[in-house]
Amino acid sequence: MAVTTTPKALMEYAYAYSMKNNPGQIATESTELLQLVIRTIRKFYSIAARVNPIYFAESAVVTAPGGVAPWVRPEGAESIFRLETSGGSEIVLVPHFDREAESGLAAVYQMGKSFYEAGNASDPDPTTDSIRFWYSRRPDDPATITSTIDSQWEEAHNVLLILEIAAYLALKDKRTEEVQFLAAQRDEALRLFIMFLEHETVGVRNRWGHIRTFNTQSLVPLNDLLIGGTTVKLERGAS
Repeated sequence: MAVTTTPKALMEYAYAYSMKNNPGQIATESTELLQLVIRTIRKFYSIAARVNPIYFAESAVVTAPGGVAPWVRPEGAESIFRLETSGGSEIVLVPHFDREAESGLAAVYQMGKSFYEAGNASDPDPTTDSIRFWYSRRPDDPATITSTIDSQWEEAHNVLLILEIAAYLALKDKRTEEVQFLAAQRDEALRLFIMFLEHETVGVRNRWGHIRTFNTQSLVPLNDLLIGGTTVKLERGAS
C-alpha cells in the first residue's frame, strides 16, 4: 500500500498529546517542524541500517568512470553492504593499506566517497566496468508539510515519529515531566519497531548453514539520537 502520511498529519497527532501545544506557536510548521520530521525519519532509517540493513534498501549501478578515476559512492547510501559486477559476481572490499588481502578475487578499496581497483588481475576495469552497489538507503525528504514522507516507511510505526515530535514540543516548552512521559511511550514503540526489523522475514536459507549478520557495535550510541535519551538497548551485546 502506498504511503500517504504527511508531516502535517504527524504534527497534528503530536499536538494532541498535550493541551499546552498551540499549533504554530511553539514551533513553526513549514520550517522548524518540517526539518524536525526530516531529521526524525532519518534517525529511524539509521537505526534500521544497524538492525536490518536490507529492509530500507535498494541498489544502484555506478557506470565505468573512465581512466583511473574512481567509482563514486551512490547518493543516498546510508550503509553499503555488497558490491557486484555487471554479471552479479561479488566484488570484495579490502582496506587501502592491504590491497592484496584478496589477491585472487575482484576487489576494490575505499578512499573517502570513492572506490578504486585494488590492483588484482580480476578487479573491475574503471575504463569499461560498472559496479552495482547494494545499500541501506537514506529516506527521501518531504518538500513541504503536505508532501508525503518516504515511500518505504512503515506507516504502522508512525507513532515513533509522532512521539518524537510531541517530545520536541514539550522539551522546547520546558515541560520536563512531559518529555519523560513521552520518551517512555516512544521507547515502547521503539521496541516494537526493532522487533519488527529483527523478524520481518524469517526462514532465509543459504549455502553455509549459518545466518549472516551485518550488526556491528556503534562508536556513537544510537540511544543518543533520540530526544530525552532512551533505555532501549539498540546494539546486540550492549550492556
